[in-house]
Amino acid sequence: MNKEIADTLQEAELDRVEDADSAMSDQAFGEVSAEMVTIEQGGAQLVKADKVFVEQGGIAHAEGRFIDVKEGGVVLAQGTNVTVSDGGVAVVIAENVKTEDTMVVFAAANHIGGEDTLVIFDVRAAVIFGLVLGIVTSLFKRFAGRKSTS
Repeated sequence: MNKEIADTLQEAELDRVEDADSAMSDQAFGEVSAEMVTIEQGGAQLVKADKVFVEQGGIAHAEGRFIDVKEGGVVLAQGTNVTVSDGGVAVVIAENVKTEDTMVVFAAANHIGGEDTLVIFDVRAAVIFGLVLGIVTSLFKRFAGRKSTS
């Protein structure tokens, strides 16, 4: 990582970076916006970049054309191509998702592939879950509103 950039960010206590390239290590940032962002053993709340690379770190919300996560996690990943290995993603919305040894809570993608991956909800499962939950809630409201006549 460029030592001068890191020192400047720490001194100015900036949450927003708008350099052509941005690299972070062992730090946490609020919002990062750049063409390419690399996070190693750090984190950020919001990252907007063309290319996002995370290694042993985490991001709350990542937006980019290419998002690559190794041994880390992302709460919400929105991109064209998302690759996750040995990590986790809560919600991924992308054209292509490739995973390896990963857990994904919800995935909405044109193509999902990979090895040793647990996807809890895809779009079809989420729709079915919503329908079942709606029916159960409707029945509960109907029967909970009745009084016994004995």
